[in-house]
Amino acid sequence: MIETPLRVPAAEGDITGGWLRQALGGFFPGDSFTSLEKRRIGEQYGFASLIIRCLWSSAGKHRSVVVKLWDAAGKAGQAEVLFYRNFRESGVRIPFCFYGAVDERTHRAVLVLEDLQDAVQGDYLKLLDLDRAAAVARSLARLHAAWLGHPGLAAYPWLPDVTTWRKERAWFHSRKALFLERFDNRLKGLPRKLLEGIDRAAEAANLRLAAAATTLLHGDFHLDNLVFIDQVEPVFLDWSRPVIGPPSLNLVELLTRMTSLENYEAVFTTYLAEFNQASTKPLDRRTLERQLGGALLRSFAISTCGIARWQPSTARGVRTLEAGIALAGRSIYFWYERDPGLFSFLK
Repeated sequence: MIETPLRVPAAEGDITGGWLRQALGGFFPGDSFTSLEKRRIGEQYGFASLIIRCLWSSAGKHRSVVVKLWDAAGKAGQAEVLFYRNFRESGVRIPFCFYGAVDERTHRAVLVLEDLQDAVQGDYLKLLDLDRAAAVARSLARLHAAWLGHPGLAAYPWLPDVTTWRKERAWFHSRKALFLERFDNRLKGLPRKLLEGIDRAAEAANLRLAAAATTLLHGDFHLDNLVFIDQVEPVFLDWSRPVIGPPSLNLVELLTRMTSLENYEAVFTTYLAEFNQASTKPLDRRTLERQLGGALLRSFAISTCGIARWQPSTARGVRTLEAGIALAGRSIYFWYERDPGLFSFLK
């Protein structure tokens, strides 16, 4: 990634041929960028950032990159620029980063990334088939294996450790009340009972995860943040919230939200085999599955209390919210059949 002093664009109009020539000249020497065309992308997925595909021609060749702009004073902060600066070799396929910068004065941030326009976009609302789910499992395992217990992670204080979920009891009670006010009829039976005892669920989750080894995690892991090259190979997008924590926090999302629960055994086995092949610190199946139970409780809490205040601004956002609640409820029943002891605190 080039790190030369260059003004960070504040809006699409600031992305000019001259600006791209300065940012990309070392990668595309001789390109004039005079035929620049810009197209807004990703709007239907509700991304908070402004994402623009920039296309130009040079010597008869068509070229393109993706420029991502956002407010670094907001929730996204500077983490994604820092991620691409420090984790070029992350262990998982990510877009190549040509340029990244943050303007501390204006609080604007920019990334210029590889354009994967021929890739197939993942979709939160469409579950993965077994082949794609297994491919994601293998990629996720390689990411986790590369960084499990890695002492180098301590060099990045901007990476929060989320092993322990720290929320005050008042947070759970207020969010639970709001969720029930908005979605009272969405949860029945065991999921509803779990919501009633949600603060104790968080405590039970922390107990299950307390002794887990930690690794680098994608902090916003869902299908909208994946694309697939050649139909199957996953590329992990949107690293605005990388964190440190137990592998189970990512894995549980793949197993219970990104593919059918009928694929659980096959995908879990694929992940474990790939991880243990890639790592000198093998994971024990029984231990990992116990940690997955704790991760599931956290995922459920986030899918209920965590989204209680979210007011989607698009029809797709509304469908995403509804789908998330439904998936959370189904996963609780599924897990109860496997590990009823996880819910013993409800008795």
